[in-house]
Amino acid sequence: MATILVLALALVGGPVASSGPAEVATTGPQPAAPRNAIFLSPIVNAPRVAVGIGYERAVHRLLTVGARFEYAIPKAGYGHLQGFAETLAFSLWAPRAFRGFFAEASLGFAHSVLGVDPRLHTDSIVPGLSAGLRWRFGKSFFLGASVGLRWGKIIHREPAICTFAAACPATHVGPWARISLDVGFAF
Repeated sequence: MATILVLALALVGGPVASSGPAEVATTGPQPAAPRNAIFLSPIVNAPRVAVGIGYERAVHRLLTVGARFEYAIPKAGYGHLQGFAETLAFSLWAPRAFRGFFAEASLGFAHSVLGVDPRLHTDSIVPGLSAGLRWRFGKSFFLGASVGLRWGKIIHREPAICTFAAACPATHVGPWARISLDVGFAF
């Protein structure tokens, strides 16, 4: 009788239940994906170099919001000019945040200052686009690389410094290539 009922339900599209013993699921709950990441980066803002530290927060499984601080290494002979930049970025990931390919849109503010008198400074706004790849090892350690373009526009120029534009470590004008490597932890 039960067999006839199962066949009748199968023919009309109803739910079909197994008449054998139910199998117990052997998989437990999956650990939560990391929602935060911190990283250190050596950076080439062609032809200059910088080092950076950053933080990213996953706001969706494919979207992160991040902030970076970069210190631009001064050109030889121009150590009195210090450069740094603060950047906000939005990244779209595939297949998941902090792992795999990503595309990034960023907006930064760069500053070149005279070391002995920070009131003398030149500032620029720096929008940019990047693409990259991150490899996760284990649950949290990752390595990454990215390449992108940045466009600098001066928003404040101090005439007493940066008279030789190539000497200013952080404030670029026009487009330039950016390459970075990331080493960090997702948690």
